[in-house]
Amino acid sequence: MTWRWAFSAALTLAFLAEAASQNANSDYSIAGIVVDSRTGTPIRHAQLTLDIKGEEVGGVADDSGRFRFDHLEAGKYRLYASAAGYVREGLNQHGTFLTAVVVGNGLDSEHVTFRLHPQALIHGRVTDQNGEGVRNANVQLFAAPRNPTDRPSLCEQSQSNDLGEYRFPHLLAGGYFVVVQAQPWYAQTGFSLAPIQTSGSHGPPPRSDGKSDPTLDVVYPITFYPGVTDERSANEISLSEGETAEANVPLQAVPALHLRLANLPGNKNGPPALSAYQKVFGALPFGMTFQTTEISPGELELAGLPPGNLTFVVNRGEPGQNERTIEANVSGGGTLDASKPLSSATVAGRVILPEGSGPVGNAGVMLLKEGDPASFARLKKDGSFTLGALPLDTYRIAVSFPGEAKYIQKVSASGARVSGRSLVLTGTNDVDLTIVMSRGFGEISGVAVRDNRGVDGVMVLLVPDSGTNLEDDSRMDQSDSDGSFQLGGIIPGKYRLLAIQDGWGLDWRDPMVLKPYLEKAQSLEISANDSRKMSVQVQPGPR
Repeated sequence: MTWRWAFSAALTLAFLAEAASQNANSDYSIAGIVVDSRTGTPIRHAQLTLDIKGEEVGGVADDSGRFRFDHLEAGKYRLYASAAGYVREGLNQHGTFLTAVVVGNGLDSEHVTFRLHPQALIHGRVTDQNGEGVRNANVQLFAAPRNPTDRPSLCEQSQSNDLGEYRFPHLLAGGYFVVVQAQPWYAQTGFSLAPIQTSGSHGPPPRSDGKSDPTLDVVYPITFYPGVTDERSANEISLSEGETAEANVPLQAVPALHLRLANLPGNKNGPPALSAYQKVFGALPFGMTFQTTEISPGELELAGLPPGNLTFVVNRGEPGQNERTIEANVSGGGTLDASKPLSSATVAGRVILPEGSGPVGNAGVMLLKEGDPASFARLKKDGSFTLGALPLDTYRIAVSFPGEAKYIQKVSASGARVSGRSLVLTGTNDVDLTIVMSRGFGEISGVAVRDNRGVDGVMVLLVPDSGTNLEDDSRMDQSDSDGSFQLGGIIPGKYRLLAIQDGWGLDWRDPMVLKPYLEKAQSLEISANDSRKMSVQVQPGPR
């Protein structure tokens, strides 16, 4: 045997061993059956999608609802399914969470039962006062909150067709609200307060002579099913799995408002920028279409607005000028004084970055208040910022910083009160805000267990031991088919870790609801760059 032959043979054996190893690592399967979630009946020819390293691989269930994916490497896979008349969803999906299928030695991944939920459907027609269909109406669907402390959330939107019809298919069982915003096609917006010239356009063009026919100077108020303009009178549409509901929404045109906005701040480029919105369900801003014309320097007429609680933002988007927010409940004409905006405080400050951070680039500070657009200011090179005048209220503080992930370690302020990572403005004095950033998130990987076995589909929850900043600092996951879970982006601190079977309907942010589960939770402290592996006992959920 020559050394060359021996070397060649060794290479061949090594190649064959590697190929055998690769084949062995790719010799796993995911298989199972797709069934109706209500009846357990197999769903024939359901469409399935397996996420393999970011690429979607499709498959089709056979006549008995069975499916199979072969030649898979060990790992975790996200599996989705859909069928005619059913919602497309992930395996055991709850909101944005689902159960991944884990394949590997000793793991059973070939007896998956995928329960598909029959789709619910809401459809209807938007009509005017004459019963004619309203085309191009903006129809929005809000999901009713499961917990009484929450607000409805926007989940779908559509436009009505030329007959005024709309349709929201593929809905899960639950409660919903339908909200409609539209403009009468025949409306003629005009001005009645001695207009000089049109200076802004936020809606249909006004008449060329600046005047309007009172019978045509009309608008549709924001309208809630079944045709009411007061959100407190809106009807919740409750749907069971597979149920269809008809929700017709009649609109009633009302006289458009004509408001005088006086004492506007000077602007060398002409009248200041102006926007208006109306809050829906107490928080969500719906932009308003309207017309403006300059009456005299510092005075505008606003036309084409609906009655109700409106919020106006003056100077929005004008560099170097502070925004002014004006809130008013208007039901007819009248004058709004722009020199008397909501009581406000001027907020400025500095962000202190951890040592070794790169240039600030496009980093910025945001103050967030539910129902209002975020107030944003870019950081200067030294980390300073100026947010300008903000109405007195409570704001959540956020810092956007491209590149390496960072978190807010500490917040302090002079001239205002700080609560956790929220800024509370109670007076009109200037506020100096200091935000200290840090780096080094922690992570936890582990298994949710019961009787020494991993449990799939469990809600795994990590909550701050202090009970504060629950929205921002808590972390959640759903256990995969082997019971494993992963929690990342954890801000260093003390926490409680718990796992709850069927806990997805719990209002876990309510201390009284969470209290009995916390008694059996695990206490732990996460430090910067900490990486933990641990198991957590599954607690029975609500009954």
